[in-house]
Amino acid sequence: MSDSSVLTYGQGKMLTFDAAVALEALVADLRQGVVTVLGESGPVRVELPATAKLEIEFKAKSKPGKTKQKLAIELSWKETDDCADETPAQGDA
Repeated sequence: MSDSSVLTYGQGKMLTFDAAVALEALVADLRQGVVTVLGESGPVRVELPATAKLEIEFKAKSKPGKTKQKLAIELSWKETDDCADETPAQGDA
């Protein structure tokens, strides 16, 4: 059976400007290679790998009278016991 954890960086309804400020803080943490997130018992420091997969997705659902839109940003990676990391190809950015 696998273990799973859910930690949050920040969430909730806010002004788009404030969301940009939160994302800028996240970017600064990403550049440092570590993110501090909130767990059930307080802040948790998450060390980030040198390489990871970035996905940015936009979805829109329309119904008569309303439209729901979502912008999702996902950074994912797998941790393994061996040190075989995927190295990005030259020119990938």
